[in-house]
Amino acid sequence: MKWITAIVVAVLIGGCSLTREAPPVQSYRLDGGETISAERAEGCRERVIRIALIEAPQWLEGTAIHYAGTDHRFYRYTLSRWEQSPVQQIQQLIEKSVIESGLFQGVVPYKSLAKNDWLLEVRIEQMLQTIDSKGAGETDLMLYAVLVDQYSRRILAQKTFSYRQQDADAGAQSAVRGWSEGVTAFKSALIAWLAAQCETQARIDRSDVDL
Repeated sequence: MKWITAIVVAVLIGGCSLTREAPPVQSYRLDGGETISAERAEGCRERVIRIALIEAPQWLEGTAIHYAGTDHRFYRYTLSRWEQSPVQQIQQLIEKSVIESGLFQGVVPYKSLAKNDWLLEVRIEQMLQTIDSKGAGETDLMLYAVLVDQYSRRILAQKTFSYRQQDADAGAQSAVRGWSEGVTAFKSALIAWLAAQCETQARIDRSDVDL
């Protein structure tokens, strides 16, 4: 009887040991870099811009971190995940950047009841790491932005922002680093692009229009 008890205890201890030795799941967030500020452009002092909800492939709406191989197959890292979906993170980074830029009189979220002059739509076209047969990685980030006049629904401007990072040692950490660098560059380029539109798009008085 004693030897049966000893075996049970050994199994339990072994099970606990295995549980302790299992590698933990690592969580990641995008690093959007520092605040992007811009001098208030004359054309936007009285404008309000609305930030639309980002459009993206469905697999970017979850917390799994995906990558692709040269065999054209789709995989996900089993021991790494996002703290928050990349779609939500980039949405927050865009809204925060446009607010902190100081370009506009007001920046309102998509569901706000406030009136607005412009609508900014952003779509994530690509956000994927590709790993070759030697273990090297290529991290791509591509976003497409459209600026729309809220009253006429006319497209005022549109632009594609594309970023690519190479890494000899591919992995979840290098992928997140590459995307973070891309997002940082995108924030700066987006604010510069919006500032240029503020200067070139004529201001139309629509104070009597119920938008």
